[in-house]
Amino acid sequence: MPRVTLGEGRTPLIASRRIARELGLASLAFKLESCNPSGSYKDRFIAAELDQLLARGVRACIATSSGNTGASLAAYAARYEVPCTIVVSDSTPTGKLVQMAAHGARLIQVRGFTTNGAITGRVMTLLRDYAAARPAALVVSAYRYCPGGMAGVESLGHELAPAAPAHVFVPAGSGGMFIAVSRGLQATPTRVHAVQPAGCSTFAASWQRGGDAILPVESHTRVSGLSVPFDIDASLALAELRSRSGSAWALAVPDAAIFAAQAMMMEMEGISTEPAGAAALAGLIQALQDGRLGKTEPAVCIVSGHGFKDPAAAEAIAARHPAVQAEADELESLLA
Repeated sequence: MPRVTLGEGRTPLIASRRIARELGLASLAFKLESCNPSGSYKDRFIAAELDQLLARGVRACIATSSGNTGASLAAYAARYEVPCTIVVSDSTPTGKLVQMAAHGARLIQVRGFTTNGAITGRVMTLLRDYAAARPAALVVSAYRYCPGGMAGVESLGHELAPAAPAHVFVPAGSGGMFIAVSRGLQATPTRVHAVQPAGCSTFAASWQRGGDAILPVESHTRVSGLSVPFDIDASLALAELRSRSGSAWALAVPDAAIFAAQAMMMEMEGISTEPAGAAALAGLIQALQDGRLGKTEPAVCIVSGHGFKDPAAAEAIAARHPAVQAEADELESLLA
């Protein structure tokens, strides 16, 4: 059987034109994972995971998603004729729900899933047991559940290696993407940093206090793609951070900083990103303000998902630039 693909990977790495100048940085670039076929880095994961599942004869999938895993799975499942049911939160952005439904996936929205740690834990246990008793695969974008699929995300780190940046900032929810990028850059001196929202800081909080426990939290972040209040890959992410012998950081940034970074990218660089995709830049700015990041050190921010994923967030930025209503005979003076 041919390898499962929709043309994912090999995404652009583009230099900043205005934000680097604004921040006084010598070198800043953005890795546009938003250019993957379904609009997020999860296409790397789904392509690798579905490839393995089809080789094993699996013909149906159950998945959990805050949005992007489900959107990606729905697209690839449509292409490869794999029925899929996706369990999502009742707060999943409309753009992601539309993607999933348009590709023909069956959606189940569960109240409190991805925002309440206890509910999330119960749902994950139920789905794991359900899939184990049936000829269906449970697809979760985490090393704990799908290590083969997550190994496909390590290609992101491999693609960054030739650029040899001093720092790479990675948005982090469950922590799987951070682990994958870190492993993909393991043979390089690049320092890979995880950025979580302060309103759902699982392993970043543990790293900052020097502890080992990953405790379920009540998520208060409005950054839906990074709302993972339960230990899925958080323990592994914490271990990966510590394996870097102090060269890696875990940053917890407020939602306001993430939404501000999203607006900067949209307005100053022409990069369309959902809020989660702007978390890396928010983390870089915080590291710069804290004096951790030197202005001459080359840095890359991972843009994990496209702006169409969360229409409400994009509309909030667009509202800062309202259209002017005019009559035809007023047009010339307005243009002047």
